[in-house]
Amino acid sequence: MSVKLSDRVYLVGSGRFGVSLSSELDCHVYLVDGGEEMALIDAGAGLATGQILDSVAAHGLSPQRIRHLLLTHGHADHAGGTASFRRSLEHLRVYAHPTVAGYLREGDEQGIGLDVGKRAGVYPSGYALEPAAVDTEVIDGARIRAGSVTFQVLETPGHCGGHHAFLMDDDGLRVLFSGDLIFHGGRILLQNTHDCDLGAYVRSLRRLRGARIDALLPGHQAFALHEGQRHIDAALDILDRGGIPLQAL
Repeated sequence: MSVKLSDRVYLVGSGRFGVSLSSELDCHVYLVDGGEEMALIDAGAGLATGQILDSVAAHGLSPQRIRHLLLTHGHADHAGGTASFRRSLEHLRVYAHPTVAGYLREGDEQGIGLDVGKRAGVYPSGYALEPAAVDTEVIDGARIRAGSVTFQVLETPGHCGGHHAFLMDDDGLRVLFSGDLIFHGGRILLQNTHDCDLGAYVRSLRRLRGARIDALLPGHQAFALHEGQRHIDAALDILDRGGIPLQAL
């Protein structure tokens, strides 16, 4: 099962903090159809890769057209499936922040905060991060092309180090894949991990002031297909008044 969000964008994976399309541990996994090539935004936890690819095929789209995997950040629910997708898709290229790329190559569970998640019971004790290669380390301002679609990389640390959001033009509409930076209703997600940084989080949110986002597609929970900027502005309004936006989860 999957959900078509626009002519180009599909929700093909989602877990318990979403709409339960795949493994309960998965973030939202988005598919973007760029014609001759397609891209995935995030990889989920790696426990339902086959199911996600079946959801792609159910829309009459060949999974082998998926040539790009863009990772918003390194947490296991977003990047744990990287190695599994690499095995399944012969021509896949993986893009990540240099910090995230290092964690994935080393299978560094402390680096991605998985040790904290296991102690909290979010992940089962037997879950492990499988090391995975990253083809391209991307930084702020980089552009990634997938067929007829181009993504602009926005470095947005705060929720964790090495966090990216991806901005895409979809036939004149500005679409933001925000990862765990900003959620529906202007909520945010602070966690007790080594690289969660409130000051950096505030600076990242302020980057989005006046961004004119139409569709806001976050890593969990509800998404906004129209007037996405108002959810960002809701968070900025609280920050401007000296407060901290509410937690998403």
